[in-house]
Amino acid sequence: MDIMVVPKPIFNASKTVKGYYLSFQLGNALLEEGRPVSLEDNVHSPFFAFVNQIGLATLTLGLPIFVPVTNVQLATDLERICEVERTNVVLLMGKKIDLSEANLQRIARFKELGFQAAFIHRTDIAAMEPFYPYIDYIFSGNDTPEVMSLAGSVRRSRQPVKVIAKNVSDDTTFERMKAYGLEYFEGCFYVEAVKRVKTQVSPLKVNYIRLLDQVSQEDFELDQFARIIQEDVALAMQFLKMVNTSSVRSGEITSLRHAAAMLGQKEVKKWATTAVTITLGQEGPNEIVRLSMLRAKFCENLAGLFELGVHRENLFLMGLFSVLDVVMERPMKDALALVHVPDTVRAALMGQPSVLNEVYQFTRLYELADWSEISRIALIRNMPINRIFQAYNDALVWYGELVMAPAADLREP
Repeated sequence: MDIMVVPKPIFNASKTVKGYYLSFQLGNALLEEGRPVSLEDNVHSPFFAFVNQIGLATLTLGLPIFVPVTNVQLATDLERICEVERTNVVLLMGKKIDLSEANLQRIARFKELGFQAAFIHRTDIAAMEPFYPYIDYIFSGNDTPEVMSLAGSVRRSRQPVKVIAKNVSDDTTFERMKAYGLEYFEGCFYVEAVKRVKTQVSPLKVNYIRLLDQVSQEDFELDQFARIIQEDVALAMQFLKMVNTSSVRSGEITSLRHAAAMLGQKEVKKWATTAVTITLGQEGPNEIVRLSMLRAKFCENLAGLFELGVHRENLFLMGLFSVLDVVMERPMKDALALVHVPDTVRAALMGQPSVLNEVYQFTRLYELADWSEISRIALIRNMPINRIFQAYNDALVWYGELVMAPAADLREP
């Protein structure tokens, strides 16, 4: 079965990720066989197959995952189907789930088995209220009357149900939802562009900016790379450990310069941009780092589908630097002025004509789960759905392996 899936983050009021829910599309959304209704009568869940295959350590770094289920699947033995830790699996029930006594009993049973449960908000709140004792979350929109009505219903029930505001696109909406008493949020508000311009960059970031600037140049000096990296002991140790465990090592490493030469410019650049981006992102929401890394690898993986194989390295850099404005806390134009990037990458990130633009926009559409537009592009370019999914799936696996490695053993992309 052709499927596209993207795990979308759920944040608390401190912008800390508390879990992910699976947004999906079966097949091409513009074709009859691609419409999600085909899932309703299916006993087998492609989502549990996806979660089982990748595993929660890679998919969510051990955080809860919200998995869509149907009426038919609620009547099956999901505990046999689910191969990951049940306590981190939230059964997500959409608007087609029957609010029947039979389903209520089934949900209660799954709760006893260790699963969590969530509903998509219904307009008939009264019909949902009997389920409150057995569910942990309800997804709501961000419309004020809807949110206030649902939040009021939950408060009156005295049940510990958490309301999740969906499609929170900016900080203004985020603050408004917080004011209504909501504690959980989904949307792209966490990557909202910084509006103010800072006159200074944090001293903690200066050395990392110098390193990014150095390795982003087309033909950088390994001597200069070594001089910069030796000023940060932790970063130098990460680099040496990575080289020590890489397949390119031959003989004893005598210096940072020697280690860099052994690895080569291309791999040094990949390692440095990855390591520095992770370090810089530690001051902001953790999801910024994950987003940056997934974009980088997904963009690179899409090179073949867009017939841009010669631009694979630049596609990786484009994805990696796509949140540089957030990391540096300044508009993208000013953030890019701090580093050297290829003209094609700079143009794409500034919204100017570039051979990389289409891949960048496609990546953004995929992470937003804009399946209609993704499907349209796939039809025009004759791109198989399974290859699109595989490109993203491989990025998820690569990122999971990267961050699960010990901090001092950061490996090359």
